[in-house]
Formats: sequence, structure tokens, C-alpha cells
Amino acid sequence: MNLRDLVYVVAVAKHQNFSRAAKECNVSQPALSSQIKKLENELGADLFERRANDVCVTEFGARVMVSAQTIIEQSAIIKDIALEYREIEALPFKIGMTPTLAPYITKYFREMFANLFPKMRIVLIEDKPVELSQMVEAKKIDIALIARKSYDMIYSDGNQLAMDFTSLWQEPLLLGVRKGHPLSRQTSIKAKDVPAEKLIRFNIPFGYDLEKDLPDARPEMLERTGYDASATRFETVCRYVSESDDCTIINAIAAEQFRHHNWGLTYLEFEDKGNLRDLGMIFVPGYPRHKILKAVVDYINNAPPKGAFSTLTLHNKQVL
Repeated sequence: MNLRDLVYVVAVAKHQNFSRAAKECNVSQPALSSQIKKLENELGADLFERRANDVCVTEFGARVMVSAQTIIEQSAIIKDIALEYREIEALPFKIGMTPTLAPYITKYFREMFANLFPKMRIVLIEDKPVELSQMVEAKKIDIALIARKSYDMIYSDGNQLAMDFTSLWQEPLLLGVRKGHPLSRQTSIKAKDVPAEKLIRFNIPFGYDLEKDLPDARPEMLERTGYDASATRFETVCRYVSESDDCTIINAIAAEQFRHHNWGLTYLEFEDKGNLRDLGMIFVPGYPRHKILKAVVDYINNAPPKGAFSTLTLHNKQVL
């Protein structure tokens, strides 16, 4: 018996399915099934009852599961303790970012770590907020950068103790239109004045309270423009907007990049409340590499990304 066997057992019990458990454990289904069968032979009793369409935990298996969970949790604690005593730059640091942020903040974070921890390798992973939070919970990545509003939505069931959130910066939301667009003569706009028939909306929220006050996405936009915002990259939509009479919402950090590269867009500030998002990092409670987190927050406070301004407001537990 080894720790890997117990991880397999807990995964099968959770999913009640060998294939889904194998996918979670990143192993082939035959290999996982074979390993669990070997464990059952070693223990002399069945952990699971195999049925036609699912798997059921036996009474023996249920008792084993309690100990297996404890052993896995204690093993994770030991690994975390070891991390605190290892050379801080020995392991790579994995950061999750959303698609509307990652392309425009990657250089900033690489320069940050080159200054703070020049020998450390950083790995950047791009995904949606929910998937990023799951990766942090599973300790597949160290932190994820998401909006406070997204964090509150993901953990709206009150299970926020499962994850800590520390604010990093606040960032305005802008309306992007092409240069020469009738709206481009303005410097600001109210959400109610955004032309509904011209607005391209995304199905994934940016994390601004203001978004609820904007016109809803219209099905006819797909037919007219050919752009499905649920399946089209953010940059592709922004390129299209720079050459059309349509408009879209753009976070300020991305807008700064577009300005730098002369994308041909004009940006209008929103006059409404809720036009700022609180962007922060989420991480598991008791995260062992706390020195890295403190260094990141201090760096951002002194030199926030262009387009945003820093905040040291800490939510939930004080970790620094």
C-alpha cells in the first residue's frame, strides 16, 4: 500500500466512477482499476462494489476512506512544511490568470519576478475564474488572479474559508470604440447610454458591478457580425471593434496595451458606480510560500501595472 493507492481510492469514492477518477488522477482507467484491485487483494476485502453503471463504496471501504483522507491530508501538510524550509527559488511558481488579463500582464509579472526572485522559474496558466480556483484548491497552481466579485460568486455558498483572497490593485472598466466613431468625441459615458444594438458582450464576466447595468448580449449580434463572443478570443473581438461601428467593454490594463500598439481604439470612461474591479490573488489558507506573496504585494503596491492603481486592502485572513 502506498499514498498513490489511497489517492486513487478517494477519487473513485468521490466520483463513483473509475473513468472520471482516472481523469482526475491523470492516469489511464485500466491502470487505476488494476492498482485498486491489487490493493483490495492485499487487504483481503473489497473497497468497492462494481455495478453496471456506477461504483458503490462497501462498508469496509467507507471505514478505510476515513483513514485514507486523513493520511492524504497529513501528507499534504508535510509537503507544505518542507516547502517553508526549501530554498525559496528552488521550485517554479505557478500563476493562473484569466483570458482578459493574461496577455496584457505576462510581461509585468516576468519583470517582477526577474527583480524579486531572478533564479525562480514562473509558469503562467490561462483559464476561466472557476477553473482557476479549482486548480488552486487542488494545489496544481500556487495562486490565481481573479476579481473580488468573481471570488464572491464562486464561494457564494459561504465556503470562503476554503480560499484566501488578497487585493492587489483596482482597475477601471472602459468602453472601446474605433477612432472616428460617433461616440469617440466623448470622454465618458453612462451604462444606460451604451447602444444595445452595437454592444458585443462576453459570456464570462470581467468582475465589475457595472456589468449588470449594461445592455444584455443580443442574439442578432452573432448573425450580423459573425462573432460569437462565447467562443471568440477577447483580442479578436477588440480587433473587429477597431474596424467597425460596434463597441465592447475593455479592462484598463488591456486598453493600455492596445494604446501602446496603436490598435485604433478610443476609450470612454464609465461615469457609473461599479466601474472599478478589485483584482486580487487567491490561495489556499496556510499557504507555505508566504514570503513570495508578501514580495508580490509589496512590488505591486510600489509599481502597479499601467492602467491600474494599487491597494493593500486585505480580505479574509491577514496573511502577510
